[in-house]
Amino acid sequence: MKSGKPEIQIALNNSSIKPGQKVEIHSLCSEGVLGERLHEMGLKIGMTLMILGKAPFAGPLLIRFKTSFLALRNEEASCVTVILR
Repeated sequence: MKSGKPEIQIALNNSSIKPGQKVEIHSLCSEGVLGERLHEMGLKIGMTLMILGKAPFAGPLLIRFKTSFLALRNEEASCVTVILR
């Protein structure tokens, strides 16, 4: 807790996360190929992400971190737990 407000942890593919919002990665799924793939894509615990948008019809989630852009499928995004900033 940085600002005295309780930190709410939700999955990255949660519909309450809106474009333009910043989130911080709290945890990544650690089991299996999916967790390994997320780590190889450059996602790390504590990293701040900017949500850029979501494609319609359950399409991928577009995020920006550091100088990179990444599109995550719903399955991948559900493996990332974030804290709203």
